[in-house]
Amino acid sequence: MATGLAPGEDLVVARVESWRLLVPMRHIERVHEASLPAAVPSAADPSNPVLALGRELVPVVFCDALFGATEVHLGAEDKMILLSEGGRRMFLWVSAAEEVVGYEPVSEGSSPLELAVGFSGRDLPLAVLDVPALLTVATGAVEGGSA
Repeated sequence: MATGLAPGEDLVVARVESWRLLVPMRHIERVHEASLPAAVPSAADPSNPVLALGRELVPVVFCDALFGATEVHLGAEDKMILLSEGGRRMFLWVSAAEEVVGYEPVSEGSSPLELAVGFSGRDLPLAVLDVPALLTVATGAVEGGSA
């Protein structure tokens, strides 16, 4: 699996309940505070939610759903990470954005996350999110296209 990541590249550790994954900093525009009602359908539902950002409707993907959750429980302290690449944008809803770490490539492992572009961390390898692939899925679902 070709990662497209350079050793030492900045990655943000995002937490979703007890799971953690890494998000390349180059795709993060901003981390926003989030607060919504108690539960929403999974991101696997083709009627993905969107939020208005200025005049743009930006799709929201709940990170729990990437790990297979059929229902997502939202917390008052949750965060929305605004991701972008190639003119496409989306919000990734997470429990927390914890810290910035450098990319330390490790051998491929197994991950419950299908959208992993690689793994990083010598002591506790974590999946690195394939942001361009996720944006393709998220923006295709919002536009009604097939991804």
